[in-house]
Amino acid sequence: MIPGPSRFSPAPLSRRQFGRAAFGGASTLLLAARQDPTAGKKSTVALARAPERKDAFVEALAPFREVDLADREIVLKASFNSPDEPPATTSAQMLEAVVAELRARRCRSIRLVERSGMGHTREIWDRLGITPLARRLDLELVALDELPPDRWQRAELPGSHWSHGVEVPVLLSGATLVEICALKTHRFGGHFSASLKNAIGLIAKYSSDGKRRNYMAELHGSPDQRLMIAEVNALFRPELVVMDASSIFVDGGPEQGELAVPNVVLVAQDRVALDAVGVALLRLHGARTPLDRGSVFELDQIKRAGELGLGARSFKEMDVSASTDDSRRVAAQVSGILDFEPETK
Repeated sequence: MIPGPSRFSPAPLSRRQFGRAAFGGASTLLLAARQDPTAGKKSTVALARAPERKDAFVEALAPFREVDLADREIVLKASFNSPDEPPATTSAQMLEAVVAELRARRCRSIRLVERSGMGHTREIWDRLGITPLARRLDLELVALDELPPDRWQRAELPGSHWSHGVEVPVLLSGATLVEICALKTHRFGGHFSASLKNAIGLIAKYSSDGKRRNYMAELHGSPDQRLMIAEVNALFRPELVVMDASSIFVDGGPEQGELAVPNVVLVAQDRVALDAVGVALLRLHGARTPLDRGSVFELDQIKRAGELGLGARSFKEMDVSASTDDSRRVAAQVSGILDFEPETK
């Protein structure tokens, strides 16, 4: 690991400034260059509570029925960081439900991509039964840790806490990104793992220039890890993000921990608002320090992402919607947590 503080003391950049700097004008690869669907309006986070993941997903998806995916090439980034069962990883039921919805919206193709952090991606897919499921669902599996050097593109990220930038797969060029994330605490310095952290599996572990620079060692060895997680997300703009909070880790994580079962699924286009609701759920179910105190919007990942223009910066900029009594009760509880502003002396 690379110890010590970052050499950067960056001033906040807008998403557009960050994106231009990151690729030096190579906007064809910048998924964040898509028009922000949340710009100029409150960000909707749809919350649904139901015993079955599929039922909760269908309910939460209803406010996003107008999202047009027809003839799109979909890159689907789920969560397969380790060979452990949900909530460490994306459940087969949730993956199947999301793929069915993408097909119903007449997408052209779906690539399921991942770069696992706790093992080889393809071996993890095999152990979790994702490989035969992908064949049945006609998904192309792309293990990013198997891509040759010429299939990566460097993003320098000046003004960030990344000393040498990062690298992202060329296959993202022209594609539409859809994400399925889990919700859990993260004992290795991230504090929590949700949609912003999910994007770390889209970047390379090692540099492709032969120097064997280890981007993940830099990330996990840095005191600025949570800021770096947010900064990577300036390179991507997902069209839709699904958070499976049917079960969650409220201590430990990311591969094992203390389990809670909210039976909740959330859908959003604003990752920052979505993660804020996720943290509120973790807090509601007993997550401890540092997630149990102060304003959710002052947490490092969420605050930095807000500074970069990636999403909501306060509860006033978002709306937590629900359509059933049970779901509305949970929505009211998390909204109360998000609306909390600690007194300042």
